[in-house]
Amino acid sequence: MTFHSIVREWCRTYKPMNDSVTNGNRRFYLADDWDGVKAMPKNISTKFSPCVVMENGAEGSIDGGLMTRNYAVYFFVRVDRQVDNDSQVVAYEEALYHALQFYTWLKDRHDRDENPAGEYGRIDFEHEFYVQPAGPLEDGWVAVMMQFERMEQINLCVDEDMYIDGPTPDPSLDGGE
Repeated sequence: MTFHSIVREWCRTYKPMNDSVTNGNRRFYLADDWDGVKAMPKNISTKFSPCVVMENGAEGSIDGGLMTRNYAVYFFVRVDRQVDNDSQVVAYEEALYHALQFYTWLKDRHDRDENPAGEYGRIDFEHEFYVQPAGPLEDGWVAVMMQFERMEQINLCVDEDMYIDGPTPDPSLDGGE
């Protein structure tokens, strides 16, 4: 299961979102990068607040046979312009609340995952999580970004089946001698 599948599952089961493409209540979105995240409010109806936007790509690092990937998940809330001047602060607090609900749900799954290499067991809860506000964004949206690390063992051996074996190419064919 990919990390975005885990996030999508939470969006589907979390009552304030109840993500479902089939019933027209889409609350989970993928964006290519931060520019895509910033542009997302143009594509989201205001009735779909709160919602989650996740970056497709994941930065990471490899150390020996362990790969760590960092995932950015944005919890979007639409600012209620009718409340008062503090409505943006209220929206940020609501976005943070949803982010913390996801964190708690994820930690619960992690703690119950008996396999440390399982889908939830690979999420790093040993180190601090990075959280920051994002916005204000277009069309009255704000977001809170939470960054997650997920670790996995990788095979650092060459997979010979992935290479064409045969004679060494003749360098003169490339124009070089």
